Amino acid sequence: MKIALCTLYEGHYHYGVAALANSLSVSGYAGTLHVGYRGELPQWVVTHPSWDAGTRTLRLSDKFCLYFELQDTPVFFAYYKARFMRRVLCDLAQDCDAVAYIDPDIVLKCQWSAIEVWFQGGLALIEDVNWNLPARHPKRLLWKQWFAREGVDERRSIGRYYNSGFLGVPREHVAFLDLVDRLCMLVLGYNNGRAHIKAGDAPDLFHSTDQDAMNFALCAYEAEVPLNTAGCEAMDFAGGGFYFSHAIGYAKPWMGHHIKLALSGWTPSIATKAYYRYANSPIRVYSVAQFALRRLNLGIASTMGRFYRKA
Repeated sequence: MKIALCTLYEGHYHYGVAALANSLSVSGYAGTLHVGYRGELPQWVVTHPSWDAGTRTLRLSDKFCLYFELQDTPVFFAYYKARFMRRVLCDLAQDCDAVAYIDPDIVLKCQWSAIEVWFQGGLALIEDVNWNLPARHPKRLLWKQWFAREGVDERRSIGRYYNSGFLGVPREHVAFLDLVDRLCMLVLGYNNGRAHIKAGDAPDLFHSTDQDAMNFALCAYEAEVPLNTAGCEAMDFAGGGFYFSHAIGYAKPWMGHHIKLALSGWTPSIATKAYYRYANSPIRVYSVAQFALRRLNLGIASTMGRFYRKA
């Protein structure tokens, strides 16, 4: 099975793209990581010896490359994932059997061969940190009522809640991406176009914005499709994970300040440590001295975390 991968970034999230690409390269993934972006390309792209400005391609090996495409859209990228996935599958990677979106604050920790099976005959998903959302949870009942008024009806019940940082869709279910995109635009309208991943407070109707839209799409999709899923440990939201590591939250690993955060009781997370495993090779975004200093700060912060952490 041939699988195209994609991600979206703007601003400092390019550091995460580099780590994601490095982890894919190490994992043995063969194919293209399609990178949608806003703004200017970072120095690690345009100064890389394998960067081809004509084709907008950075080749890391004879089997793996990154393709960069500027996105001309005002839509906040959290709501834009399904539309970009459709663009990749239907226009940029027509020879591929499936497409997967991966957030730029995620790295892959295992061999790609352990991931390929997730795309066989179903949608590939990973449970969120707050994964338990029963079929008749009050929020689900509110979603059902609200979307029904918009002409979208619930067709099946699901008791799990999935993270939108990873989604795999086989070509035969490209219509699911259209549904997710439609629901994201409805949620964006409900939130008055606010360009944030989170909106309002946790009890609000659509607090997790695009993620809520994707989860209701799983209940409203017309076709019968299996869900190929893994638990929240697959993103290191719980112990024992070995697939991905997802650095959720505002303070991304590449922002540094690890000792300062440790003094405030925030010890470096599993995902932060996983980021540094892939942050600087084969793509190098830090000098040798910069990276050594960052690793030193991370080690000191981790040691501090053994004795002092936020209650």
